[in-house]
Amino acid sequence: MAKEKNIRPVPGGKRPRFPLSGRSGAGLVLLGLLCLAGPAAPGAETEISKEYQVKAAFLYNFTKFVEWPGERFADPDTPIVIGVFNGKALEAELGKVVEGRLVNGRRLVVRPVTTAADAASAHLVFVPAGEEERFAGAAAALREAAVVTVGESARFAALGGMIVFTREEDKVRFAINLESSERARVRFSAQLLKLASAVRRKS
Repeated sequence: MAKEKNIRPVPGGKRPRFPLSGRSGAGLVLLGLLCLAGPAAPGAETEISKEYQVKAAFLYNFTKFVEWPGERFADPDTPIVIGVFNGKALEAELGKVVEGRLVNGRRLVVRPVTTAADAASAHLVFVPAGEEERFAGAAAALREAAVVTVGESARFAALGGMIVFTREEDKVRFAINLESSERARVRFSAQLLKLASAVRRKS
């Protein structure tokens, strides 16, 4: 196993156990969304709102770089479903982002998920900080259903989440657990892997 080095911090002050993959300065910008500007006005609420906007845009763009198993789509008109565990603020922002948009000819639908069965019927699920235990209880079902899982905490990363948002000063970035995605039969494009700040591969 490659030695871990230069691991970037994640929220909560803990580090994901992801060895770094290759990075390029220009490649770190995912469709202009990697930089999170400081709050436009004083107050934590404004800053959190801005972060939700950026993460919502990331979630939408992630769907462009994923290849799910063919059986996840009943027909060419089957929408891509993005589920959110108990995260109404981000869910609302994400609904605004995907409205009227298509990815590979498919509509995008955003909906809340509360159970493992709900989550397993989605194509991508976001797990806000604080919902890690709920994710842990659904992890096996999500892996079996080839669901892309995205979170924002070290605990989520430790539980085998596929994509974890990280924060570097005033920037939102993301790390990828390629081992978890392969176990779920989900493929990420080479372009997305290059844009990740860190990639965990099979040891």
